[in-house]
Amino acid sequence: MPCHERFRTQSQEDTPATTDATELREDRVVVRTIPGMTIKGILQWRAPAGQCSPIPPLPDVLSVRDETTGSLSTVEMTDTKAVFFVRTHAGNTHYEEVKFFPKRVPVDLWVEVRMADGEALEGWTDNNARLLLEPGFWLWSIDVIANTVLAYVPKTSVVEFHVRGLTSNRPSLRFDDPWDPNPPDR
Repeated sequence: MPCHERFRTQSQEDTPATTDATELREDRVVVRTIPGMTIKGILQWRAPAGQCSPIPPLPDVLSVRDETTGSLSTVEMTDTKAVFFVRTHAGNTHYEEVKFFPKRVPVDLWVEVRMADGEALEGWTDNNARLLLEPGFWLWSIDVIANTVLAYVPKTSVVEFHVRGLTSNRPSLRFDDPWDPNPPDR
């Protein structure tokens, strides 16, 4: 069974892939919009046939069919807060979701970054929304003896990004002024 079969939420005939190697997917979802609406139904969307990882992005406009009435709702992706892929729409009001939020939020991520030319960088970067929202990120060197202390990496140059670890205590790898040619002794 291909791994994408795990996400099918209703019995479906295997449809042959179209010429562009995509398949029509139907998945049970709950869409929460930014204005606060909740839409429950079956999301109909095209995804690469048999693709499992990485999961492709959702389309710019979502088509959600109500399971009971059959009516179709369309939602702009820019208006959504999140799209939840669910087992049932009924849910379980007595279920307490498992979450592992520590008391201390990790400050930094230890990451490995690969560039298109094959070069790999490794270092610490901030663990906050800036990593997702900005066009690039700062990478502090893990090697305290290396000449490079700090690098700015534009996301357009990255082909792979892997989190290797995290820390709640920022490592003592940073200088007050990373461009200081005479850093303090360690």
